[in-house]
Formats: sequence, C-alpha cells, structure tokens
Amino acid sequence: MREIIYIQAGSLANYAGTHFWNTQESYFTYGDDDESIVNHDLSFNEGRTPHNQPTLCPRLLAFDQKSNFGTLAKTSQADTTTDASLDTTWRGRVVRETQVPIPQSEYHARLEGEIEEEKGDLERTDSDIRYWSDYSRVFLDPKSIQPIPDALESTEAGWSVGQDLFRRYNEDTELMEGAFRLLVENCDNFQGLQMMHDTPTFGGFSHAFLTSFRDEFLKASTLNFSFLSGADPNHTGIDNFLNTKRIINDALCLQSLHQLSDITFPILNPSRWSALESNVLQGLAYNKNSLYHTSAVISSLVETATLPLRYVIVFNRQRAYDQLISHRLKGSLEDIAMIADHLNWRKCSRLGQLGGIVSLPFPMTEAALTDLYCNFSTGLSIKDEHSVFARRSVTRGLQDQDLAVFDALCGLSSLQEPLISSIHAPAYPVPTSYPSIFRHTKPTSMKIISSLVTTPSTSIPLTGYAKFVEQTARTRRSDGVLMSMDLESDDVKELATALWEIVDGYGND
Repeated sequence: MREIIYIQAGSLANYAGTHFWNTQESYFTYGDDDESIVNHDLSFNEGRTPHNQPTLCPRLLAFDQKSNFGTLAKTSQADTTTDASLDTTWRGRVVRETQVPIPQSEYHARLEGEIEEEKGDLERTDSDIRYWSDYSRVFLDPKSIQPIPDALESTEAGWSVGQDLFRRYNEDTELMEGAFRLLVENCDNFQGLQMMHDTPTFGGFSHAFLTSFRDEFLKASTLNFSFLSGADPNHTGIDNFLNTKRIINDALCLQSLHQLSDITFPILNPSRWSALESNVLQGLAYNKNSLYHTSAVISSLVETATLPLRYVIVFNRQRAYDQLISHRLKGSLEDIAMIADHLNWRKCSRLGQLGGIVSLPFPMTEAALTDLYCNFSTGLSIKDEHSVFARRSVTRGLQDQDLAVFDALCGLSSLQEPLISSIHAPAYPVPTSYPSIFRHTKPTSMKIISSLVTTPSTSIPLTGYAKFVEQTARTRRSDGVLMSMDLESDDVKELATALWEIVDGYGND
C-alpha cells in the first residue's frame, strides 16, 4: 500500500476536511458482493469507537484552536499533569471549576436514530452547526485531535508567532516523535502528506511543521491546499495595518510552500469569491458567510480532484466492467508524486490552480460548461485561460452526452496527452451531512467536474503579492507592521525577490 497521512490546520481547513471524510465514509460498503471505488486502507487505519467497538479512523492530524473542536475538545496531558502536581504540592484549600460539557449536536442526536427517523429529519442541519465536529460522520482517533491554545486567536497573520507556537507545542506534546510518528509507523509504505491549512491563523505554524517534516522525510511527497486570507494585494493600501499583515503572511506562506511542498493549490478566501458568484450561484444557493456552506463547495472539488489517489477498480466482476464502459474508469492507482510530477513537469511550477463546477446542470452544453466553470485559485474565467502547462480533470457522474461535450471542450486545447488527462468516475455522493445549498431538492448524488492545473496565469496573483511586498519594503509607514510580525526590512526585500523569481518560472517557454 501507499498510505497517505492527512493534515488539517485551521477552522476552514477542518470544516472542509470534515466534509471530505464524510464523503470517504459514504464509500464504505457493508455487503460481501459490494465493492468500493476507493481503497480505504490508504486513508484509514483500524481504530476504536468511544464504546470500544472496532472501526476505521482517518490517518489524520487535525489542528485548531481548542475552542473550535466542540464536543471533540479534550483536556491535554499537560493540563492533567498540572492538576496532579497541584494535588501533591498545595496544602491549602482547592476550588475546582469544571467547564460545562458542550452538548451533542442536533445532527448527531438525529444520526443515532437514523434508522427510525425520516431522512428529511437528518438534513435539517444548516442552522444547527456550531463547530466543524457537529456534522462529522467518522470517528477520530484521540491522537488525531490536536487542540492548540486559544491564544492563537489574537495572533492572526503572526508568521513568527505561529512558528514559535509550533515549536512549543511540539516540545510540550512530543507531536513529531509521538502522534505523527505513530501514524507513520502504522503505514506499510508511507507515500506522503495531503494537507489543508488556513494561512491567516496557521501559516507560520504549518511552515514550521513542514520544515520539521522535511528534516526527516525528505523523499516523501506533499500535496497542499492552502486557504488564503481575505486580503487582496491589488486592492489594499499599506496604511491598512491588519490587511497588510495578512498579505505579507500569505506571501510568506506561498514562498514557503513553493520550497517545501511538491505541489500547492492556493484557494481564495470565500470573502473574495465575488468574481465567481455569478457562476457558482447559477447552480447553488449557498451562504458565503457560512463556513459550513463554503467549505462544502471547496471540499467537493478537492475530494474529486484527489480521487485518483484513492481510486481502485476490481475487474473480476461484471459490474466493474459495466462501470469501465459507462464511466471510462481507469484502473491505475496514482500517487502524490505522480500528480506533482505531471503538473510540475517544467520543475518551476509548484503552485497550481483548483477549478471546476459543483452540481452540473442537465443537459450540459459547451456554453454552460464554460460559463459555470470557476477558478477558485485566481477567480479568473476559463475564457481568459489561453494556455496551460498541464491539466488533470476528474468528472463525476457524467453521461455519454455530457462526456461528448466535455471532450469537445478539451479538444480545443493545444495540449494533448500526457500533459492533459481526464478520469471519469461515478457521481459524487451527497451524504445527509452535506448542507442544503441546492436550488432544488437536495440530491443523493451530483455531477461534478474538478481540475488541477498549472498555467502561466498563476503569475498574475503572484505578481500582485510581489508588488505589494516590494512596496512595503520601500516605505517606512510599514515599519509598525513589520515589527509586529518580528520581521525586518531586509527580510521583506528578500521575500519580494523570492516572489519575483517564482513569477519568472511561469513565463511561457
């Protein structure tokens, strides 16, 4: 096997990750004659439920502020040790205050009675979601739950603070030698990381984590989805203290990931989806201020785009052959290194783009496909995409007439295999935990197109960051921002130079 360890860091990353794992759970099969389309062993390990029943648990480390874990929040070992020490050393009166337990989510309460209740009762969840754990359908191993001190909330865009926080957390919990090493040791043949993280709150933390990871696992592969802040370098003045911090922090993250990750796909913050809304809203009725809603859109595309990593086809049954004919499935299981090498064949395009369409209309036309396609990394229209270096597309649930339209659009590209590839898979399952963001009745499955692309247009947002950072380094008005981030002017000048070097790598050959 080629197991993957998953890393989620930050609220948006964990909201999206929860949708991702719920989709994996929907692939579980329970009958002897049923075959799953994915190899669960790559992403899951044997574990135990809270009632000590055997189950499958994700190969996952989930980092977030402790207050964001909801019912998954736990008392750390350090806290327990401190309490025991007080009991043995303090001879005076001790007053204990116990925090009121967070009540079970309404969705979980209904889920426990899923057999007796109507399906519609399970789906009335939107207004009841308080935390990302409220709608999880999988059991997490205790080692997967990594609560970070809530002080992180006051250090948004604190690059150096985030790195220091990781080092202290690693020392206090022995993270890399404890929980992470156990995940690696439970793998037969560990291939690498699939990571999602929020740059505003976990940018510096993730940089320090990846640096520590690379020190020991130099040959392991990493695939990263990085959720940027809501600050736009093209529409922010240097006098805006917080947004300037956010932009510099985002720029530091992008430069770091270009060095440490095999392939990274920056994702626009939902607050910056205004250019996409006319496209997305044609098929969905989501609330852009709801992490529960927006993370579902992102997760659907991430899960579909990365499906080839987990994909498996069993050819010893007629059903599998029928699938092969109707969906044009490919039986070769791919790995992170193959995806990275394909997209970054030029060796200087480690930052890619994620795009696609969630909930395709029926019937699908070439015009509809072009109009509805959304680029969640740049906000650019597919009509403005005149050239690409490489493209990997995965479609879900497309019928023959849909595939003919899709193939016709792909045929317009000057690229041919192997630089452009497509995998056609069964429809994307919609579990009861998925939000009701559809314009009509919530389906049990939906058609999706998701693409991972490397293209010269990546230089457009990178140029915006490089210009902003360069301007910040030249003006004294930014000294307060740099001081708050524990950076000096020379650090920012070096960052600007590094960004321009990355931009140069996206020039057409």
